[in-house]
Amino acid sequence: MTDTPKPFFAPLVLLLMTGACTGSDSPESPLFLDSVVQDAPENQDTAGVVLDEAGFEIRRQGAWYGGDFHVHSTGASNDTGGDSFPQDIAKKAQSMGLQFVVLTDHSNSTGSDVTTTDEDPALFNLGPEFPTWMEAFTLSEYGVFWMVSGNEVSPVAEGDPPGDPTGHIGCIPMTLGQFDKESPFVDRPKGQVTGGDALNQALERGCFTVLNHPYALLPWIAYDWTGEGYHGIEVWNGSGNGFDENDFHSYNAWRCDLQAGSNVSPIGASDNHRIHQEAPGDLLNPALGWPTTLVWSEEPTWEGIMEGLKAGDVSIYEGESRLFLDAFDDEKRRAKGSDIRILRTVGALDIHGAPALLRIRRLTDCIWDKSPSSPPEVLEEIIAEFPVEPGETFSHVVTVKGEPGVYSATLLSEDPPPLLGIHYGALSGGFRILGD
Repeated sequence: MTDTPKPFFAPLVLLLMTGACTGSDSPESPLFLDSVVQDAPENQDTAGVVLDEAGFEIRRQGAWYGGDFHVHSTGASNDTGGDSFPQDIAKKAQSMGLQFVVLTDHSNSTGSDVTTTDEDPALFNLGPEFPTWMEAFTLSEYGVFWMVSGNEVSPVAEGDPPGDPTGHIGCIPMTLGQFDKESPFVDRPKGQVTGGDALNQALERGCFTVLNHPYALLPWIAYDWTGEGYHGIEVWNGSGNGFDENDFHSYNAWRCDLQAGSNVSPIGASDNHRIHQEAPGDLLNPALGWPTTLVWSEEPTWEGIMEGLKAGDVSIYEGESRLFLDAFDDEKRRAKGSDIRILRTVGALDIHGAPALLRIRRLTDCIWDKSPSSPPEVLEEIIAEFPVEPGETFSHVVTVKGEPGVYSATLLSEDPPPLLGIHYGALSGGFRILGD
């Protein structure tokens, strides 16, 4: 074990400041940057705040950690194809430079016969729900790579196939110490457990709870919106072959939650079931880490990563694309809420992507009854738009004057299609400015 952190990605502004090259095949490229913020050129104001060369405050404590929050493994989920063992997932993840993977195997198969998708009522609701816990621990290296055994609580409606939504709830342990790994989840009989029931069980367990793919092509895996209090929304699920219309509905649901005052975090995750699938994957078989979520953590611990996730301090991407959104006051010091006057976007577009648009968005209102059949309708304005070419890095500053709304940024090559979505995009986290 080692206590030395290996941060995944530092803000691209560091290389923009030093004028490094932009070719994606070069180890000097911003797309391969792997240094910590503490290595930045230092200037200090009279209050001791560390500034970059443009005068913006630099974060001095912490690093970005990248990983996949939604992965299925053989021996725990019964729909992996039989060749996605935890050790293979860990090996692949580390070869990709990921710092963490969360195994979210289905509750209805972790406690049942994982060799078949046929369901046996005699095995319902018995557990174990975290059968890979110890194996995941042994495959982890403290401060370098975490494999965490979580769960995807998976109730289902009646029917073959089911016609009604219930929902899949991601259960991510917030601590690797005192956590209930033994008690079963109740997800059967079919048609008797709602998505809200599943959510409440995960909340009571102490999980960081995620609405996985709340809008989906397959109705029985979409969320029924029968429960509140979730911590995160999966705004980009790897199934569907890229960022598609259902992902955009989920992205809007996250923004509407923020606009309503809820502190909900956006998450992108692959939903990988077959570890040997090559990137970027296909319609039903997403590749590991496509997409990946970056989380800012002030310390190299799993608990630190979870604190960053709860704070919504994230960025989501595919390939070598990146997008960071930071907020500052008039003095270029980091700011929140009504003190925000400046937004700064920093990032890059993967050389393999199509020409894209960087859009900085301000959402001001939502029409949303939280029903499965009615995704959110949003009122928003694009407050700035910049074309980005493949392989290009960028840094843009926009003045916002503190107007109320939810601010976020997207890097996409087109509007999300209903199917066969957009690859090599990126999404930022968001900031909320409340009205009077």
